[in-house]
Amino acid sequence: MTDPITVPNQVELGTKMASRRGLRASVREFFFAPEVPYGLALCRMVLPVILLYVVLRRWSHAREFFSSDGASAPLADNYGYFNMLPVPSGTMAVILMTLLVMFLVTMSVGWWTRISVIGCLVIYTYLNMLDCLSTFTKYSVIASHVLLLLSFSRCGAVWSVDAWLDRRKRTDWTGPPRFPAWPRRLMQLLIGLIYLGPAITKILTPTFFSGDQLRFWLMTDVNHSNPMGEQLTLYPVMVVTMAYISVVWEILFIFTCWRGHGRWIMLLLGAGFHLGTRQTLGLYIFPWVSMTTYLAFINASDVVRWQGWWARFRPEKKDLPAVPRRTDWHGKLALAFPATLLVTAVLGVELEHWIDPYGIRRQEGPHQLVELDRATVEAMLESNPVMRPEDLVHSLEMGEMLVGGYVVGHKSTFRQGERLFAQCTLNPPHPDLMIECNLHDKENRLLDRVQQVVPRETFRANFLYVLHDALVPGEYSLVVRCGGQEVARRRIVLESSKNVAGRAPVAN
Repeated sequence: MTDPITVPNQVELGTKMASRRGLRASVREFFFAPEVPYGLALCRMVLPVILLYVVLRRWSHAREFFSSDGASAPLADNYGYFNMLPVPSGTMAVILMTLLVMFLVTMSVGWWTRISVIGCLVIYTYLNMLDCLSTFTKYSVIASHVLLLLSFSRCGAVWSVDAWLDRRKRTDWTGPPRFPAWPRRLMQLLIGLIYLGPAITKILTPTFFSGDQLRFWLMTDVNHSNPMGEQLTLYPVMVVTMAYISVVWEILFIFTCWRGHGRWIMLLLGAGFHLGTRQTLGLYIFPWVSMTTYLAFINASDVVRWQGWWARFRPEKKDLPAVPRRTDWHGKLALAFPATLLVTAVLGVELEHWIDPYGIRRQEGPHQLVELDRATVEAMLESNPVMRPEDLVHSLEMGEMLVGGYVVGHKSTFRQGERLFAQCTLNPPHPDLMIECNLHDKENRLLDRVQQVVPRETFRANFLYVLHDALVPGEYSLVVRCGGQEVARRRIVLESSKNVAGRAPVAN
C-alpha cells in the first residue's frame, strides 16, 4: 500500500524538476536561439559613423595627443601603473589613427567585417587609454564595450559587402544565415545595466533628488553650451520632477524593454531622454552612442514587418532572366583589403607631414612655447584662494509659496496680508555661513532683519515675510548680506489690499 504522505512529495518534486528544466530551456533559448543578426548589423553600420566624427577631428592632433612627441596622458599613470602601455612615436600614432579611420569605414560598409571590428576595438581602446584628458570619456568606454561584443558576433552576415560577395559566390543561397542571439542579448544587458548603475548611485545621493546637483549641472558649460538647461534652472520644481522621472525610467528599463509595448515605450523614452541631454546638458556624442545600442533591440520579426510595409509602396519588379555570374569578386578582392590599409597608412603619414602641425618645416622655424607670466602661474598654483562673499551666493528668488523646498509662483508685486517666500541659493562648496535677508524701505532704511545659519551641506536658505497691514503700500527691497557685506538685492512692490476685487474689505 502506498504511503499517502509520499505521493504529494513525489508530485511536488516532479513539478520542481519540470520548472527547473523550463527555466533552463528559457535561458538557453534567450541566449542561444538562432536568429538573423539584423540589429547587430544596424549597430555595426551606425556606430562607426558616430565615432568618425570624433576620430576625424582628432586625426590632425594625433602626434600631440597620443605620441611621445606630444603630451600624452595615459590613464594608468593616475593609478600608479607607469609605462603600462607603450607610448608610440609621432609617426606611429599617425599610422594608428589613419588605420582607425579606415577600419571604421570598412566596418560600416561590412568589408572584412570581423577584421575591421577587431581593428577598431584594439586601436580605439588603446588610443583612448593614452589620452585620459579628452579622448577617454564615458561614451568611449561604452563604444569600446559595443565593439567588443560586435567582434564576437556575425554582424557582417547581412547588409554588408561580405554578405553581398558571399551571396554572389554561392548558388544555393536560400536566405540570410542565422546565428545564436547571445551577442545581441549581451548588448541589451549592457545598456540596461549602464542605466541601472547610475540609478542606484543617484538613489544614494540626496542632493540629486533635492534638485541641487541637477541644477548646477544645467548651469555649467563643462561639456558644451546648453542655453535650454540654463532656462530650466528658473523652474526648480520641474527640475526635481525630471530627476525623479529619470531615476524611475533608468530602473524600469532593464525589466520592461524586452518585448511588447514596454519595449517601444522604454526605447522612445530613452531616445527622448538622450536627445534632451543634448539641449540641457550640452552632450553631443554620448546620446548617439547610447542610442546606437538601442538598435540591438530590433529583431528579425521587426525587419520582416517593416519590409512588408515597404513592399506596399515599392513598385513591383518584373522577373528578369538569370544572368550567369562569371566574375569571382571574392577572389579578386582577397588582396584588396590589406593593400587598401597599406596605401591609406602611407597617404595618412604623407598628409600629416604636409600639414606640419608643429611647424617644423616653416621658414620662421617651429612653433615656440610661450612662457606664462608669474602672476598667472601663481594664480593657477594657488591652493586655497580666498572666496568673496558675493561668490558664495548664487541667486535670490521670491515667490508666493514653497513646493518641495523650492519657491514657486515667482513675482515681485505683492498685496498687504500676503506671504512672501524668499530663497537664497548658495554655490557649492561653501563653509558654514550666517545669511541675512533684510527688508528695507524705499529710502534703504532697515525695517526687519532675519538671520539664519546655513551649514555647509545645505544649498538653500528660506525666509518667510508676512506683509501685514503695518507696511504702507510702496516700494521695498530684500537685501541679502553674507559675511557682513551686501551680496544681493531684489526690489518688491507692495500694493494695498483695498484693491482686491475692486472694493474695500468689510470689517468685522
